[in-house]
Amino acid sequence: MTRSISEIAAGLEPSRKGAPLQAGSRLHIIGVGGTAALAAALHAKALGVSVSGYDQALAGESAAILLNAGIPVGSAASPEVLQSCTALNAESTVAISKAITSTQPNHPEVLLAREAGARAVSVQQVIADAAATRGGLLIGVGGTHGKTTSTGWALDALIHSDINPSAFVGGPLAAELGTPAGSPVHISSEPGFLVEADEYGGNFDTYHADRALILNVDWDHPDIFADRQAAVETFARWAAHPAKSGAVFINSRDQGGAELAALLAAGEHHNIYTFAASATPGAPQADVIATVTSRGEAAFSITIRHLSDRAAVAAPALRDLLNRELPIGLLGAHNASNGLGVAALVASAGGSADGIARSLATFGGVGRRMEVRYDHGSITVLDDYGHHPTVIDATMATVRQRYPGRTLVLAIEPLTYHRTAALLEGLAQSCSAADRVAVAEIFAVRDLDTTSVSAADLAERIAAMGTPATAPGTVLETAAAILPSITPETVVLVMGGGRSTELAVALARGLAAAS
Repeated sequence: MTRSISEIAAGLEPSRKGAPLQAGSRLHIIGVGGTAALAAALHAKALGVSVSGYDQALAGESAAILLNAGIPVGSAASPEVLQSCTALNAESTVAISKAITSTQPNHPEVLLAREAGARAVSVQQVIADAAATRGGLLIGVGGTHGKTTSTGWALDALIHSDINPSAFVGGPLAAELGTPAGSPVHISSEPGFLVEADEYGGNFDTYHADRALILNVDWDHPDIFADRQAAVETFARWAAHPAKSGAVFINSRDQGGAELAALLAAGEHHNIYTFAASATPGAPQADVIATVTSRGEAAFSITIRHLSDRAAVAAPALRDLLNRELPIGLLGAHNASNGLGVAALVASAGGSADGIARSLATFGGVGRRMEVRYDHGSITVLDDYGHHPTVIDATMATVRQRYPGRTLVLAIEPLTYHRTAALLEGLAQSCSAADRVAVAEIFAVRDLDTTSVSAADLAERIAAMGTPATAPGTVLETAAAILPSITPETVVLVMGGGRSTELAVALARGLAAAS
């Protein structure tokens, strides 16, 4: 059963276009350790807002980042924390993630905010307001898969082009991009803002982007999208603004992307540009077409073979990249395709050909995307955020190419009960491509029902497909169960969007201690 945005965002003001933040105003963020919430806190603080936060289970890395930024955070499970952190009144704002309001529509701190007359908004609204405060172009990167890496990539390419916007990226950024390193933000004093535009529950509705990239449209978030068509329609509503008044680049080799481009075109939006990357001739008609060439061990290059006249006007730097082989530093054919989209987006925002080419070749990615946690001898542990069948397929194919001949052990923590139940067969099919699988307990978030499916159910489906699979328990219990069975010539791929990174870290520590 799907739910509406109003149900997901219960108690929050409706999304609106960003409006400048006022220096000295008060902002309190509930669940401040979440990625978007942390970004909202850091951007608002940098713009002179008085920021405080509350989180019941704040991770050490996030706590350190907030402490260093001078943002006080309460962690006691008590409603008094809100009042002690910030004196609320009608001039105050409380921000909260829809991941919280979706299951706690009467969250006690939101109720306190209302009683004090304070406004209650989503954390994405704060980020949009920070973007409005900075001014300049608002650039958005959307898509069901790959948007975190591609947003970080676009930031890197812009900076290599001597364009320095502020940014929100949905994952940890390396030292050269993060402000500070490991945070999901880049803070600049120059105009312009780049955002990862998340489709869940209308999160991206606050971002009235001038330039946009849409990598793909797949069926995910079954609690709000009944099918892919529902997702396509939601993306179309968001993309209508740049399609009318700026530019939107859409991957037409993706089925959902092609449907989106057709839907927008039917509405007489004229600033729609399609791109397509293919390893074989005969790619579909698109404004920007590139061939993809393997360089071995999951590395690829792209060569732009076709550029329409209209796309050359919208993204001038692509002219200088035409027919030039461009090595892609990130592994996987999916990243070659995404890199083409990043190139088009950045070129439309004033990026240079040399800056784009350099970034395509050298960008190292963001945290938790095939991040190497341990690599010694012939044993490797990789940490990846992926949790959807499409992403599992792409990531495992890349791992097989990068580490040919090795045993592939998949340790996966499914994200949300509702997604796991809806996509159970697809998840099992994707996971069964590994040599062995361990399924950790499902990570619950936005779940109203935690009885519909279990980790054991998924393990049983995988085993029925012929791949040995177990369900050892928590992420740490899963790490303990896997550790003794890791032999030379093994790659352990840890995947999941919840606490699975702790599983990868525990494996790395255990292997290091035993070596």
